[in-house]
Order: sequence, then C-alpha cells, then structure tokens
Amino acid sequence: MTERLYYTDSYTTAFTARVTEQLQVDNRPVVILDQTYFYPTSGGQPYDMGTLNGVPVVDVTVRETDAAILHILDAELTDEEVSGGVDWARRFDHMQHHTGQHILTQAFVQTADAKTVGFHLSPDTVTIDLETSSLSDARIDAAEELANQIIWENRPVTARLREMDDQEGVRIRRLPKHLLTDGLRVIDIEGFDITACGGTHVSRTGEIGIIKVLKLEKRGGKIRVEFRCGKRALADLREKNRVVQRIAADLDCRVTEAPVMLARLRKDYRTQTAALKTAANQLIDYEAAEMLTNAPSGAEGIKVITAAFEGRDAGELKLLAARLVAHPGVIALIGTAGEKAMLFFARSENLPNDMGALLKSTLTALGGRGGGQPNFAQGGGIALEIDALREALKTAARQL
Repeated sequence: MTERLYYTDSYTTAFTARVTEQLQVDNRPVVILDQTYFYPTSGGQPYDMGTLNGVPVVDVTVRETDAAILHILDAELTDEEVSGGVDWARRFDHMQHHTGQHILTQAFVQTADAKTVGFHLSPDTVTIDLETSSLSDARIDAAEELANQIIWENRPVTARLREMDDQEGVRIRRLPKHLLTDGLRVIDIEGFDITACGGTHVSRTGEIGIIKVLKLEKRGGKIRVEFRCGKRALADLREKNRVVQRIAADLDCRVTEAPVMLARLRKDYRTQTAALKTAANQLIDYEAAEMLTNAPSGAEGIKVITAAFEGRDAGELKLLAARLVAHPGVIALIGTAGEKAMLFFARSENLPNDMGALLKSTLTALGGRGGGQPNFAQGGGIALEIDALREALKTAARQL
C-alpha cells in the first residue's frame, strides 16, 4: 500500500518515488507509487494537483479494493522512478480552508451549540452544513469573531495518533471504514479543538490569515454556511469593496450612505413604474377605442379587427386584444412580427367562434405552435416578417 507522506508533512511538495503499478482508469493512464505526497479526494477535501516527471497529475483518488492511491495522469508515464511536484498554491489553499473549517466548526459549537454535519471544499465555494434550523446575526458574528481570535493567537496545530478506544474529547464527524494509520489520526488546535481528520492542515492558525462568513442558505432542517479563508477571503473582500466603491461613486455619496440612497431609488423606481403602467394602460384603452371606432361592422354587426405590428411588446398586444373583445360582437386577430413573432386571437363572450382552433390552423401553416380557449388563444415563437404576418391574419379572417 502507498505510504501517505502528507500525513506527517503537509508542507513538502517535491519528492521521489518508485512506480509499483501502472493501469488505465476510464481510458486515462494511472500510476500507483510506493510513497506519495499527493492527497486524494476524501473527507470533503479535493485532491492535489501537480506533476510526476513533468507529466500533469489531473486527479488523485483512492482505489476501493485496497485503498491504494491512484495518480491519474494527463499522458502515459513509463518510468519506474519518478520525481513528484505538488502544486503548492492549491495545497496551501486546501490547508488553510480545512484548518479554518475545524476552527469555524468549533466556534459554532461554542457560540451557537450548532454541530457541523457536512463539509465541502471546491475551487468556487467552501461550506459547512450546521445541524440547526436557524442562526441569528448575533450568533454568526460571535462565531466569526471567535474563529478569527483563534487565528490571530497563532496557536499550534499538530497531527498525532491516538488509540481507537481513546476518543475522549475528540470531535468525530465520520470515522473511515478502514484506518490507514496506526491509530486514530487527530488534529489538535491547541486549547481549542481536537478533531479526527485525515486531511492536510497548517502548522499554526496564523497561517489561515482570516475567516469570513459570506452567506447562509437553509437546506431542509439544516443551514449551509459559506465562508472563505486566507487568500480567497482577501480576493472576495477586494472584489466586493470595489463594487461598493463603484456604487457609492455612481450614487455620489459615501459608502455608508449607499443603502439609504438605494432605498430611495427603489422607492422612486416603484413609483415611476406604477405611473408608467397606468399611462400604458390608458394608451392601450385609447388605442382600442380608436380601432373599434374605425373597424367596419360585418354581418350581424360583428367587427373583425386585424392588426399586424413589428417589434411590439407581446404583453401589450395581449392586453390590447382583451380590451377589444371586452365589447360585444368583436373578433380581434392581432400579432407582432419579428424573430419570435406572437399572435393573439380573441373574441367577445357573446360570439360562438373557436379562437383556439383558428389559431392552431394558422400557426400550423406558418410552422409555429400555440393554442388556448375558444374565446382567447395565443402562440408563435417563430421568425415572421411583417408582410407574412399581415397575410396570415387576413387568411384567418376569411375563415370566420
């Protein structure tokens, strides 16, 4: 079985090893070494990346049958002896976040009596799942404050082995099926937390730099906490500070005044939107009234109104059709041309014509789809020129 050197040293990135087995996994070349510093995906922590004799290592996993570490490569490697190099930036990021997770987890236990039941670390997000249904802002702030206090005290972080029956005081989220060390491996953050863990960690808490809680998300009866440490936290704060500064500059105010200014703008926007909606409805009422006045009456006094528009808002036309057929004895066949043309066929309640059937036959001829009730139907979603739309509406009117 591969000797896992990262258990005793998370900082070494260059090493030599002997290839003990070569194979293929999912049509990709794989090697097994007699010893390795490459960490395989496990316990919520992703795999290390790097090279073996210059060949990129693109994934590192554990073989279920014998717990051997599989180094999945980007190309074939035929050498029996290899020089390995672990991507330090990726490794250190994982060390910061895994140790930070231990600290934040214990901080939530102490400040909110909320236990961690899940941990996920990826290049995009870092989260813990807490076994609680609610967390106040005060609890979140208290946990974050405590976690950062432990970081700034620069406490030692040590990895050591314990006998399996010596679990007193050890926080255990999930024991592995098979121990790969001569005892239970625990990570001890001096005077604060002792956790059973097989991951890579920093040697002192100060190396984490900072822990920042970003947001909370309810997931069933649990709460998912997203956070970032170290360089990721700095990058996140830098980006958000730039955004806030731009917003404040656009609003011509101080950063602290931006929330009040935005609230004022939202209120003004809602007021203006409501006023525009009222005005638009009034215009549609005027438009419908004019169309009804100009439309000739046919047999039995029925008015068939056809109107083709180009680039007109579909919501406006739907409202226009409704306004027209609110009057008795009216059939409205209207539509808008464009890349996604829309047709609306409607009739007054006192008329027997089936608008759904008429629209379906019209759109079938045009290569589109749609339908609806006998009194109101709509459809389209096809590219249609204005002249083709006018002709389609005339054809539909002739079928009445």
